[in-house]
Amino acid sequence: MKKALFWTVIAVILLFNYNLETKVLEDIQIITATGYDYVDKDTLRGTTDAPFYPQGQDVKPINASFTASGHTIHDIRQQSQREAQRNLGAGRLQSFLISKEVAKHGVKHLIDPLGRSTYIGRDIKLAVVDGSTEKLLTADYSNSQVTSRYLSDLLEESISRLAPETELHTFLAQLDGFGQEPFLPIIKQRDDHIRYMGLALFKDDKYVDELSVQDSYIFKMLHEKFKHGIYEIKYKGAYIAIENLQSKVKYSVSGTAAKPRLTIHVTLRGKVQEGYGLTLHTKAKVHAVEKEWRKEMTTKAEKLIRKLQTLRTDSLGIGERVRSHFRNFPKSSWENLYPNVPIHVEVETNIVNTGIIE
Repeated sequence: MKKALFWTVIAVILLFNYNLETKVLEDIQIITATGYDYVDKDTLRGTTDAPFYPQGQDVKPINASFTASGHTIHDIRQQSQREAQRNLGAGRLQSFLISKEVAKHGVKHLIDPLGRSTYIGRDIKLAVVDGSTEKLLTADYSNSQVTSRYLSDLLEESISRLAPETELHTFLAQLDGFGQEPFLPIIKQRDDHIRYMGLALFKDDKYVDELSVQDSYIFKMLHEKFKHGIYEIKYKGAYIAIENLQSKVKYSVSGTAAKPRLTIHVTLRGKVQEGYGLTLHTKAKVHAVEKEWRKEMTTKAEKLIRKLQTLRTDSLGIGERVRSHFRNFPKSSWENLYPNVPIHVEVETNIVNTGIIE
């Protein structure tokens, strides 16, 4: 009798909670993407993407967005609420966009509220928009009915193959920690598509420069181990497309705390996917292509590092690696040390399969 009563109570609780949750969700219009454009030093223009899902079976979602101007993101959201037919909820925010103009003036005042929020996840994708975030979020795209879904998939799947992932928790750690500056992907609206344009580099919380799409691939190679992606080199008049099967990176610190030195060891394993007019039927020819690949990757990697040092932005986290190597490392001296630290890159290449060319 007691057992039957127990399960009856449990069933009633579950049924009540299910009905309550359904009712709450029906009353909420979920914000899935938001973007901010610069108006003046005191004002931002924010656009909120909150798809509307009508009741019924097999009903297509409606791409709904709201735009308002204000001094803070909470002020902007409150003004947007005046136009929404349901309560706007940000608990499932997936993408947070900042225009390049906003990024140039600093983003800490925008990112801080996200970090303080208890109902927003730390896996939100961040990006810088070349152009207007409002136009990007309110445009119609041929390959998706819901803009925020297209944007989320682009940042999650496609861009992550070309550049390091940049989620909220990563950006906050880079912003508040020592020895690594933040970076974010740059995207741009191109007709009825959104395109990845490169990597935005920050000094503290301000945009200072950017890397091209090709250089962002080199940056990822120096930043972390990964696979996927195609890199193109030119060898004896032929363009060769090499697929990255595996890339590993290791940092070695030497010297002293006052005069540190670094060597970056990169190991690349690849497969030739395309090379019109080129035959690779002997080991000697394969080794020749490996040598050219190694030479190009080394040259471009060292050039990229020199650019970062000239900008005085430690996007690769060199300072943190040096600090962890030397006990009692004087953090205050890193700002002046970094631009002149000798950094050498050693690349090892290995083509394991020449594909259809062979």
